[in-house]
Amino acid sequence: MRPRAVARRVVRAVVRAGLRIPPMRRAVAAELAAGPRPAGVRPPPTTDAAPGRVFVDVHGVEHPLDATLRDRLKPSWRVMCDPVAVAAPPGDDELRRRARKAATSVTEMERALAVVAGGTLTGRVLEIGCYDGAVAYEIARRGGTEVVASDLARYYVLQRPGQPEVAAVAAQQVALAALRERAGNVAGAAPRSVDFIEDDITTSRLETASFDLITSFEVLEHVRQPAAAFASMARLLRPGGLMYHDYNPFFSSNGGHSLVTLDVPWGHARLGSADVERYLREIRSTEADQALRFYRESLNRMTLADLRAAVAGANLELLALVPWFDRSLLPGLPSQAVDEVRGNYPSATIEDLLGTFVTVVARRPVSAG
Repeated sequence: MRPRAVARRVVRAVVRAGLRIPPMRRAVAAELAAGPRPAGVRPPPTTDAAPGRVFVDVHGVEHPLDATLRDRLKPSWRVMCDPVAVAAPPGDDELRRRARKAATSVTEMERALAVVAGGTLTGRVLEIGCYDGAVAYEIARRGGTEVVASDLARYYVLQRPGQPEVAAVAAQQVALAALRERAGNVAGAAPRSVDFIEDDITTSRLETASFDLITSFEVLEHVRQPAAAFASMARLLRPGGLMYHDYNPFFSSNGGHSLVTLDVPWGHARLGSADVERYLREIRSTEADQALRFYRESLNRMTLADLRAAVAGANLELLALVPWFDRSLLPGLPSQAVDEVRGNYPSATIEDLLGTFVTVVARRPVSAG
């Protein structure tokens, strides 16, 4: 393991080398978990965040409600509350936009790997949480790569309105396969350039020491057991293999995503789980069951400290951990918010609250058995 002083110089070198990625420039990326974006959606569900209303938490603290907050942080949230819209596949224009974004994301990843680890984007690559395959297809354009892309159909079914049905998961797998074929055609990808599989990274069935790189984009915040996921990724990496993850953490201002961004700044983290449930049932009764399912099953509570512990616990070498900050958020952060969040999640810090995105680069040591 490198000395801490060297690690700090490495991180500074990343910034100097031009890896700075403005979080607000990637606001659309933070919405990835919301799935497709059809043009027409139904009217929003009824809520009760009227001007002047407050929510009183279990400690007796009054939280004034801002009915415009979710529209500002998650403009497309209404899609998630419409069973027809959320299940509809994206159109070709959206797939082209996603292909362009994938090109930018992969270029940023290449730059990070070169600066932080002296690595290149070659060899056998696993992308976790691939959705339409846009990133996987872009990686496959690089010579010398063999790309496997995994996802869980159940994730998309769970966050829709209504109770999930077993048959819906199978139907979602079929829909994802069709979507990936369309996305590949739109992107001009070579046929069968990506191997798409259904796989849970926390209990992966893939072969040990079979990948040179494991990557994901806007996925880590949705992994239910991050420590198990990192242990599994460490097993899958070849000695000297790298991992690169870019994610929108739970503790960020929009970390509740479309369904659990409350009408209180950072409310999803400032309120404990019992208060979040009571808030949703009182203020957003029509979407409460759906939102709670997403809150409980699709959003982890991984702080930066937890991430470091998970990486270390998996015997991985942490090369860079870079929270990308948006300074414009600081004036809107209530003075008591850090203490409130820490009361629910003791290892949380102001860095967790202000980091809109986090980039992680780690390596399996060459000496690993």
